[in-house]
Amino acid sequence: MKKLVVAALLLISMNKLNAQSNTQIIAHRGAWKEFNLPENSIAALEKAIELKCYGSEFDVRTTKDGILVVNHDPVYFGDTIELKTYAELNTKKLSNGEDLPTLASYLEKGTKQQHKTLLICEIKESITNPSLDEALTSKVVALVKKMGIEKRVVYISFRFEILQWIKALNAKAKVLYLEGDKTISEIKEAGFSGINYHFKNYENDPTIASRAKQAGLKLGSWTVNKAEDLKMLQAQGVTLITTNQPQEFTAILNAN
Repeated sequence: MKKLVVAALLLISMNKLNAQSNTQIIAHRGAWKEFNLPENSIAALEKAIELKCYGSEFDVRTTKDGILVVNHDPVYFGDTIELKTYAELNTKKLSNGEDLPTLASYLEKGTKQQHKTLLICEIKESITNPSLDEALTSKVVALVKKMGIEKRVVYISFRFEILQWIKALNAKAKVLYLEGDKTISEIKEAGFSGINYHFKNYENDPTIASRAKQAGLKLGSWTVNKAEDLKMLQAQGVTLITTNQPQEFTAILNAN
């Protein structure tokens, strides 16, 4: 009986260690918050690389003159990005003095050195004209291909069709769906690599993780900033953790 108890405890410990060792940290909009840097800045990207994060997440939009830029909000210093040229927008700089990053400059900086940090590219939907989304998606995928960095980029989006267009352009592209409005079967049938849901989705329905794993999908979650939420997701087998606290979470993982 004693041997069975010891074996059971050992198995539980091994499962916990496996969950911890499989956990990968993604810096949300770069490692900005812990280092007082602008979100989505090249400096925040460089800090995520310095921390050896699994990935650094960023957001892509297009300007009126078709320049792809890295910015989360549809508005930049009060100007709607889609309605202004890059030159007009870039008259205002980020708080650290950087230019508004173009996607080309961001990708170049993020892949220039030999490191393992992936670029987690969120393609944002248009707020003025949804028909612009397909052209934006095509331009992003084409740029990644031209730069020869397809294996270093993972795509995410809240719009299902954007990920479908990416897969049509590059069947080998890794894509993760952010919205929880599709069934696991629909995501699997679309050929997506996995899901990347808000942590509340997993909290409210713990069967999501098990069903997705059974379907062979990768599991990610955003934006996870509390240690207790990290622990909950690890217990469910969610391995890709997007956080504003990459330094803190890396320390937690290293301490366990």
